[in-house]
Parts: sequence; structure tokens; C-alpha cells
Amino acid sequence: MGGVRPGRRTAAAARTGEARRDPVPGADLAPVCTPARRRRPVCPRPAQRRRQSQPPAAAREVRSAVKAFARTRIPRRERTDLAPASEIQRSMWFLEQAGRAGAYNIGLSVRVRGPLDPGALRRALLAVARRHETLRSVFVAEGGEVRVRTLPVEEFAELLFPADWDGSTEAPFAVDGGPLFRARLTSASPTEHLLSLCFHHVVYDGGSAALFWEDLWQAYAGAELAELEIQYADYAVWQQERLDGGLLARQAAWWAGHLDGAPVLSTVPPDRPRPARRTGEGRELRGRVPAEVYGALTRLARAETATVYMVVLAALQAVIGLASGRSDVLVGSPVSGRVRPELRPLIGCFVNTLVMRADLAGDPSFLDHLRATRLGVLDAFDHQEVPFDRVVESVNPPRLPGTSPLFQVLYAHQGTSGEAVPPPAGLTVEPVDERTSTAKFDLLLTTWEEDSGLVLSLEYATELYDDKSAGRFLRELLELLTTAVTDPGTPLSALGTGPWREPAADTVPAASAPEPDDTPWSPTEEFLRDVWARLLGRTDIGRRADFFDLGGHSFMGIRMLNRVRQEYGVELPAGVLFEARTLEGLAAAVDRGLRGTAPAEMVRLAPGEGPPLLLVHPVGGGISCYVPLARQLPMPVYGIEAVGLDSVEAMADAYLEAAAPLLDQGPVAFGGWSMGGVVAFEMARRTEAASGRTVPVVLIDSHVPDPDAEAPDEADLVQWFAADWGASAGGDLGEGITGRAELWRRAEERGLLDPGQDGDTVRRLLDRFETNIAAVGRFRVPSGHRGPVRLLAAAGESWAAGDRGWGAVTSGGLTVTAVPGDHYGIMADPALPGEVADFLKGAVCHD
Repeated sequence: MGGVRPGRRTAAAARTGEARRDPVPGADLAPVCTPARRRRPVCPRPAQRRRQSQPPAAAREVRSAVKAFARTRIPRRERTDLAPASEIQRSMWFLEQAGRAGAYNIGLSVRVRGPLDPGALRRALLAVARRHETLRSVFVAEGGEVRVRTLPVEEFAELLFPADWDGSTEAPFAVDGGPLFRARLTSASPTEHLLSLCFHHVVYDGGSAALFWEDLWQAYAGAELAELEIQYADYAVWQQERLDGGLLARQAAWWAGHLDGAPVLSTVPPDRPRPARRTGEGRELRGRVPAEVYGALTRLARAETATVYMVVLAALQAVIGLASGRSDVLVGSPVSGRVRPELRPLIGCFVNTLVMRADLAGDPSFLDHLRATRLGVLDAFDHQEVPFDRVVESVNPPRLPGTSPLFQVLYAHQGTSGEAVPPPAGLTVEPVDERTSTAKFDLLLTTWEEDSGLVLSLEYATELYDDKSAGRFLRELLELLTTAVTDPGTPLSALGTGPWREPAADTVPAASAPEPDDTPWSPTEEFLRDVWARLLGRTDIGRRADFFDLGGHSFMGIRMLNRVRQEYGVELPAGVLFEARTLEGLAAAVDRGLRGTAPAEMVRLAPGEGPPLLLVHPVGGGISCYVPLARQLPMPVYGIEAVGLDSVEAMADAYLEAAAPLLDQGPVAFGGWSMGGVVAFEMARRTEAASGRTVPVVLIDSHVPDPDAEAPDEADLVQWFAADWGASAGGDLGEGITGRAELWRRAEERGLLDPGQDGDTVRRLLDRFETNIAAVGRFRVPSGHRGPVRLLAAAGESWAAGDRGWGAVTSGGLTVTAVPGDHYGIMADPALPGEVADFLKGAVCHD
């Protein structure tokens, strides 16, 4: 939620389905999928098997299991209001809570030429969403469990084309409010159109692309889409029953044995130390295997009853081993997860990630290594139904902060381009090819086959690798492939340049054991120790015990946080599991939550070049209102959310401490909308007083508060909150709301609050709103600030002073620019961000 309007007395794929790749996974569980650049799903095509024969009893057991699996069908479940989430949906939900908002979005844009009918397109999109219920899903957390609610088609229809979405992939979804699929159509002329679509990964994966476009164009042409035999929710129930029926135990045991003793890190030596917290920033580099080399590659694959995927995977493992100087190499690889025929017509997130382990000891030839890789891939495929997070739980590897477990390099092969799904006659469709600016892992290699050869895309983390190192890696991979496929008998040591740097030992914190400590345990620590003991089934828990080292995993962590909420009423974000990993650290986080004084932290909203801009939260306390603006600015943009402080002075000090890394780097600008501008101004003033350094301030329709104004009563507070909440949510709750009961009733009527919902979340938002209103209402802005101040004033607020009162407290030059719109329209109107962007660019560059 954003700012309150100050009153006079107010105190405050197929080619048609080509998509940008999947978003940034978190530092713990990483079920990943790379959206299809071409029609085929991302899973590699299984190769014909040539293995040693199994013992007769084992062979009979396998044949019996295969026949039983083939005879069964996934049943259609009885429909209920709330359905179970699948394993990967629960993982994705958790990562969304723990990571950066918008990181799990899959966006794609296509240019449509011809006489496109917008009405027919809208009806077609709704027809696809009607057929595939998962596209209308929203997620609800209850008692530590994640459940799925399907929006009615009529309700979804009102949300499909959000007016405040600018088409950017990064704009966050409200996972708990939905929808998780949105569209935008812009037309330059009757025959020139840009269709932008965005899905949350929790309802869509790379294997969904061709299905989506085929259904869309059929519905656009007037065909009626047949009802599906089953829905994604039926799969979720079936999957859980299958895992609980013994499959999980059997396959997880295989993975635990297969990955026993695996290295903590399996990657190319980075140029810089690995940060404890990753921002997900990255770049993409592309290359191409020449046609003649590609021909030799495919011939080698056929000769060895292998696939192109297996040959490239073997080469990738070899390059990693040579560059790192290690013989034990692990690479992650996604598979489509559609393990039954009845799942193939379904849109949804089925993808799973397998860990491909290679033993390069003894310097084998590339041919011997390929043969071993082929068998390893087939073994992994035999055990692909165990969700990746359950593999992590079973193996329980040591964790390094900011690093995905088990592997740090991912390889996804997307097959051949196949036949594009054709649009209706008279229309042509061309994908908009967008290069990524994110990195999900250290390195992510994606390949796809075209008529002219094999295309390679390397996505790399710029926090770890320079452009030069990324280029070297891709070059060495291409060179190794060229030599290996033409002379596969060559030893691996002769195919590369050797280690890039001296191999370093894995540095992993030792598992915690009960440490001698005479200091009495706090009540919070004792409570958490009991919770951990019940969840983990062990009593050897010390203060500095690491939750994950003791066998904890993310789903267990969700249950633990739910117990904290029930006992203390403190809502901790899922990300605290990775930041406060020890019992001591988690207890401190709970105690801070009880005091309402969690430390302020900067959140990166958008990357960029040049001096950064730091935006302070408005009166609502959140910073999501800045995301659309941040994505259109050329400079890096950061935000700071409210942490429960009850004075502007305390906020300024806490936020300056959080912003110290930016101030140490060089020039920076502070800014904010509404109340955020007031706090930003005080931060700049304090910086100047402490160091003599002037910091430009960007004020977005901020007013100098009047501490002599009457404090709001309950009726005023609820009315202002209602106006702010409604405007931020894109709705209007109406006039005359003077009490909380009426606020709840109106919110339910407008669809902002589910009927019967207890409203705890809204109560917390209202409490935060009240705290911030009171803080800014008491604040008297000191005068004499010498730094430049830029005010972007809403022209629609004609009652307000043109300079909003800032002229009286500044001496370094105040620039006022009036822009169309009212107080809320500045942030919400899609026509205004361009003007805001230009204005802020000038301020940050210190014009």
C-alpha cells in the first residue's frame, strides 16, 4: 500500500510461445524449468537402453511395477473449495516467500501482425483459462500447509487485463490473491500489435508453452475447447498418494546413496568471493555449434544410442571438471515431469530437477565418459519422480549461504524447434527475443537445435563472473565439443586448458553440536528448542545449532514458523530460515518481531548503471508500489520497507545504517512517495550534518507535515486507510467507512478480503499504517538542508501549496515539476512512469 492523500488537517516455447527464461531460484530448494523456446518440452528424449542385465528377481519386480503403472489412471477428484498443492507448487510458494518478489515470473511477448480482433483474443484467453483451472489458481497458507483455490471464470475475467500492469516480467504477482496469469495488448495500428503475457512459474512451465498457444489460437478461431479428462489438482492428489505409497522412500534412498559424499561446490572457479546473499543479477551470452560439428555430434549420439543432450552434458561436465581441477562433478538438469500420458495435455508446473553426477577420475577418454554419462542419465530418469526438495531433504548436504545445494550449474536442453503452432489465417506472430538480466545459478547453459546447428545460451551470475570469464567458459565448451565429437577417443585432459585456479577446499561450517554454555536459555530459545526437537526428532540441539545441518528442510521450516506465529503472534518471513539459521539467530528474530524492531534492510528493486536511487516506503509501509517505476529507470534502484519504528528520526537512523554500503560506494540519491519523501529528506539532512556530504532528494508528491494538526481519531484513521488500501489495490471502497467492521464488510464486497477471513493480515497492515501516520504527524522538519531537492507534485491536488511546504526548509535549491494525476495516480497511472523516470534520472545524476 502506498501513501495517504494529505488533507489540510492530515498529519501525514513454440516460436509463438518463446519466452524469457525462468526466474531466479532461492538459495535452498531450486525446482527449475526453462520455458520452452521451441515447441518441445525441456526434458531430454530418453535414449534406448543398453545395460547389463538385471538379476531375474529384480527384473520381474521392475516389469511388474511398469505394468501396474501402465494400467492405472489418474482419477478425477471430487471438487472442493481448497485443493492440495503439488510438491513443486509448495516449493515454489516457499521460494516466493523467501526470495525476491517477481523472481518466479515467466514473461513472454509476441508481435502480432494482421487484423487482430481484441475481443476475440480476450475471449480466447478466457477459454484457455476455463479449460486449464490451474491458470486461475491462488494459494492459501493454512496451519503450515499450502492449499490452492480456483477463481471462478467470471472473477478471473475481471483480473486478466490489469490496468496497472505495464507488461514487464518482473512486476510481482500476489500469490495469495491472484491471479497468477495476466495479459496486456497494445496496438500501434489496426495491423500492428504487441501481446504481452506473464505467468507465475507455480502455474506454468516450459512444457506448457505449446499447449497454451495451440489452445489459444484454436479458441481465437472459434473452436470450442474440449473439457480435459483431469485437472492439475487431480495430479497433485495423485502425486501425493503415489509418493506416500512407498515411491518416495524407495527413490529418495537411491538418491541418498547416489549423492553420498558429493562435493559441496561443483562449479567453475569464480572471479570474486561468493556473497552470503545473492541479488540474482546476471547476463546472457550466446554461441553456436557450426553445422559440420553439429553433424558429427548427432552421428556420435546415434552411434552410442545416446542423445544430443547426453553428448552436451558430458562435454559440460568435462569442462567444469577441467576448469575446477575436480573429478567429481554435479550438474542439475530439468525434466518435464509429465510422467503419464494423461498429464501431457495439461498446462501447469510439472518440472522437476535431477542431479547428474560424473566421475572423471583416471582421465577417461571422452567416449568412455559419454558412455558413463548415458547410463547415469538413464538411472536418474528411473528415479525422476522424487521432487528435488525431497532429494535435498534425503541427502541433507552441507549448506553454503547464497548457494543452491547439490549443484551450482544447470543444463537444460530444449530439443528441436519442431513445427510452430500456427496462428489463424491472416495473422503472423513473431516472438520478441529478450535477453536475460538475471542469473538463477552460477551458470545456466541452455541449448536448442535449429536447422543450421545447435544454439548455446549461457546465463551467468555477474556477482561471481566477469564477462571475460563467461566468454572463456563458452569458448572452451565449444572447443571441447568440436574436438570430442570428431575424435571421441581423446583423453579429457587433452581437451581443455586445465584448472583456471588452484582447486580450493569446500569451506562449510561444521555441523553444530550442543556446546557448553552456562548462560540461561531465554524463554524464546527454550520454546524453539522444544519445537525443533519435535520436528527433527532429536535432542542434541545447541544454541548455535544450524536448522538445516540438523536435518531440517524448507517444509519443516514452514511448520516451525507457523508454530511461532501461533505462540507469539509474530509473522516471520520464510526468508528468515536462510538468514537466521541457528536457534539463537531465530530466537533473536522472534524477539525483534515481538518488539517490532526488525533491522531495516535494503531490497534491490532493479539493476542498472550509475549512481543508485534509494526509495523509502510510503505510509502503507511496503515498497511494491515502486516496482513498476524502478524497472523503467536506468540506474540501480533500492527500497526500504517499514520495520515498525515509531518516529521519523528513528527511521532515518535505521535506514541510513542499512544504506551504508551505498553511501560508501559513491554518489547516491534518496527519495520516496508521500511519507517516504519526508523520511528520505531527514536521511539526507542527517547525512549532511554528520559528514558535510549533500545527497539529492527526490520527493514524489510529499508534503511537509504539520505537527500542530489534530491527531486522527479512529474514524479518520480507518477512513484514510480505506482510501489508501482501495487506491493501492486498484479499487474504491467508497465513502463513509468509519469503523473496522464496516471496512471488513466493504473489503469483502469488493473482493479485497475473502468472506469469513479473519483479517489478521489486514489488521497488521492497519496497525503499521497507524504507526506511520502517528510518526509523520509528530515530526517537525528541520530547515536549512543545502542539498538539491526535486519535488514531483501531483497537478490534481489543486488545494495543496505548489511547493508542498518544502521551500521553507531548503536552501540548496528546490525544483518543482507538476505532472498530471492525483496523489495516487502518480504511482498507479501507467501513463505517468515515463515522466517520473525522466525526472528521477536527472535527480540521481545530480543535474
